[in-house]
Amino acid sequence: MCPPAVLWAAPQEQSGDSGASLDRIKELLDKPPAPLKPSGELRLRPTFRSGVIKNPFVPTLEDHLHKTFELTDFQRKYAEYASRYGGFDLGLVFKPIEKALEERRIRNIRTQIRRELAELEAARAAQNR
Repeated sequence: MCPPAVLWAAPQEQSGDSGASLDRIKELLDKPPAPLKPSGELRLRPTFRSGVIKNPFVPTLEDHLHKTFELTDFQRKYAEYASRYGGFDLGLVFKPIEKALEERRIRNIRTQIRRELAELEAARAAQNR
C-alpha cells in the first residue's frame, strides 16, 4: 500500500518574485506556437486498400426465412413420429406439479391461520385472568 501523495510532497517555497514569473508565463502564452516539423519522411499514400464489389450476394428475406424456419427431413420425420407414437405432453407433467404446489400453499396458509388463532385465544385467556 502506498502512502498518500500529500505525505510525499515537499512544501514549496514562496518567492517574492511570483509577479515576474507570472508575467514571463503570460508572455510565453501570447507568442504563437512554433510550427511542428516531422522528424522523419512523411508517407502521403495510405497503407490500406479498399474495393467495391459490384453485385454482392445478399439473400432475400424470403430465402432467409425459409432457411431459418423450414424443417429438415429429420425434423419432419421426428415430428410425424412423435405425433403418432411417442408424443410427450408436458402438460401431463406440469399439471400435477402445479396442483401439488397449490395444495401446499393452501396447507401452509391454513396452518398459519390455526397458529394465529391459537395465539389470539391464548392472549384473550391471559387477559381474562
